[in-house]
Amino acid sequence: MFKKLLVHAALVLTGLTLAFPAAAHYIWIEQDKSHHARLYFGEYQEQERETSPGRLDEIKGPRVWILDAAGNRNEIKVVRKETHFDLGVISDHKSPIIAEELAYEVKNWTKQGIGIVKPMFYTRFSPLAEHTAHKLELMLDIVPENGSPNAFTVYFQNAPLAKAKVMVYAPNFWMQEYTADENGKINIKTPWPGQYVLEVIHLERQPGEFQGNKFEALRHRATLTFDIPAGSHENKASNEK
Repeated sequence: MFKKLLVHAALVLTGLTLAFPAAAHYIWIEQDKSHHARLYFGEYQEQERETSPGRLDEIKGPRVWILDAAGNRNEIKVVRKETHFDLGVISDHKSPIIAEELAYEVKNWTKQGIGIVKPMFYTRFSPLAEHTAHKLELMLDIVPENGSPNAFTVYFQNAPLAKAKVMVYAPNFWMQEYTADENGKINIKTPWPGQYVLEVIHLERQPGEFQGNKFEALRHRATLTFDIPAGSHENKASNEK
């Protein structure tokens, strides 16, 4: 049943990608086994990572922080590379990493049915295996429940975002859509070990102006990345459901 849902979601999202090529991108953070972290712009589920020179340059200057055990933000240096933004080796690999890109230009996506919007990007990398405590940090945020790789809450402006639509992209690039409950909560399945990316979009109908260009709404887009270790208890339990 899970695979059928994923196939259906993949077909639906493929159609959306073809219809909205310019509006489908987001940022996300990955961390390899040596704890070297990188921020990407593109579409994880399509295995698409933008480059510089090119569309990666649309991301003007992301700000990135490590959250320490006390919940304090410690900003880290961001270096633009050809295929990503390099965040360096994260010595405290038990701490979450968060980032935001708020300088993205106003876009006229009226032909795509979105309107004239100011895109806002947010992302979080979560070391779920460490059962690290998490707290709300970003304007639009996907926050893990303590000690669980399957339970999350979506927040917007410090309040749970009811009925939020959350896409889950699995390590093999299958995808499935979940709808949060009235308290912004979702419970997902993680049947495979490896990296998962969760994505949510929220359109805030608030007109304004940025760099001399007027917009009709703010289009917030957030992601959360985490890894499920091979052979973990959580992964086995998820497979049994």
